[in-house]
Amino acid sequence: MKKPFIGVYNPSIILTYVGAFAAISGMGLLLSEYEHVGCAHALKWPMILLVIAGVCDLFDGRIARMCKRTDLEKQFGIQLDSLADTVSFVAYPACMLLFVTRADALGIIIACFYTFAGIMRLGWFNVTTETNRGVYYGLPVTFAAALFPILHVVWSLFSLSYQAVAFKIAFAVVGLCFILNFKLKKPGLIGAICFVLLGIATVTALILL
Repeated sequence: MKKPFIGVYNPSIILTYVGAFAAISGMGLLLSEYEHVGCAHALKWPMILLVIAGVCDLFDGRIARMCKRTDLEKQFGIQLDSLADTVSFVAYPACMLLFVTRADALGIIIACFYTFAGIMRLGWFNVTTETNRGVYYGLPVTFAAALFPILHVVWSLFSLSYQAVAFKIAFAVVGLCFILNFKLKKPGLIGAICFVLLGIATVTALILL
């Protein structure tokens, strides 16, 4: 019987969708808060949603491997994960940078570079993942879910000015790290737990800002 819709719909990819939905929701919040650019509270929930997207990405592969899947479903899950990462950790953070910098000329240039580096990193990962098991080459884009919220917390706690400058520098450096050719060991279960704990601490700090 012909299926009414294309794609795969099973529990193995739920977290991937949840992470992408969190990112899209964050973009909507940024648009709704545009008149409050410069206010730390304007980025509170968008940053929290970025952390949530990061946690979802951290565990979606583990959840998927626990599910019984056909070869087609496995391949679909791999492609879906990278596409969702493009939304959650490339396009979404770039929108944050444009929000903080009011889309000035330099902010746009850095956002474009960050986006280029992010999709280059994901594309390279897709074609080398079978030969580079256990290690990453270049900084994984998911790290954006930890780095930018932590930067925002530090900047807000100390009430530092020039936040736009700090974000421009941070995005330029992170984008460069996406495409630098260095080796990074993939985190195991302990690493995942540490990331979750860091995420909880970051979200707590964001809520209390």
